[in-house]
Amino acid sequence: MADARRSIPELERIRREAAAPRKERLRIVISSDASRPVRTITLPRGLPRAVTIIALLLIATTGVLIAGSWHMNGSLRKLDDRVRSMVEAADTLALHPLPGATEASAELPAGAAVHRPSGDKAHVVLHLVNTGEEVDVKLDLASGEVEASSYRALRRLMRCQRTGAETPPDPRLIELLYRISQRTHTKIEVVSGFRAPMFSLATLSYHTRGMAADIRIPGMTPLMVRDLARSMGVKGIGYYPVSQFVHVDVRDDKQEWTDFGENRFDAEGGEHDPSRGNAEPATE
Repeated sequence: MADARRSIPELERIRREAAAPRKERLRIVISSDASRPVRTITLPRGLPRAVTIIALLLIATTGVLIAGSWHMNGSLRKLDDRVRSMVEAADTLALHPLPGATEASAELPAGAAVHRPSGDKAHVVLHLVNTGEEVDVKLDLASGEVEASSYRALRRLMRCQRTGAETPPDPRLIELLYRISQRTHTKIEVVSGFRAPMFSLATLSYHTRGMAADIRIPGMTPLMVRDLARSMGVKGIGYYPVSQFVHVDVRDDKQEWTDFGENRFDAEGGEHDPSRGNAEPATE
């Protein structure tokens, strides 16, 4: 009798457990008839929780990456501002020498090299992008003239890349390239120099008169090259952010423009003229 009484609570516990709803495991049944499944895939009970945790981690990671990208963009903007400030400081020093500067330095043209080359000779290295040719152009600082052998090599390097025709480069263009090289302390990559008139659509193309060059500077973006040329007082400046070069020329009137069009043959297939881009008003 005592054993029967002790078994009653045990039976009650068994009944409660049997009556309690059981958590069924997730199943995927592959069949056209649910009563006769072809294949059943049983998923772990913890799968929904794991998926939720992974989704939250992905969202958190995405937020961290977005915040990092925003911070990096801010740092790049600050770096660009610092570079601009350094260029402006260098230009100020070149145009307005400090008290006590030597007379020899004062006789240099405005905007010339901040650090005057030693000796009576100077040089600028030009690299032709399309062919890989490189010329070390030597100049006489006293007269400002290019040595005869260097001049012949320079004419050849600045030739029309469609016809092979040559023209004497304007001395002011040579001086400008020299000043840019001295300011950046590196060679200048020439994308395009002289262009034969039959391949020019512009009415007054400075390329056809040996007064213009399309250039790149190793280690500098086209935007930095444009700002450098602007700070040096270059009159004609064309900014080509897609083709990745900057047009500079020695015209008399100030003119700047931006062209987002992608030119063929590395700048030989399109005109470098304000009519091809967004011209900016001339300012003195």
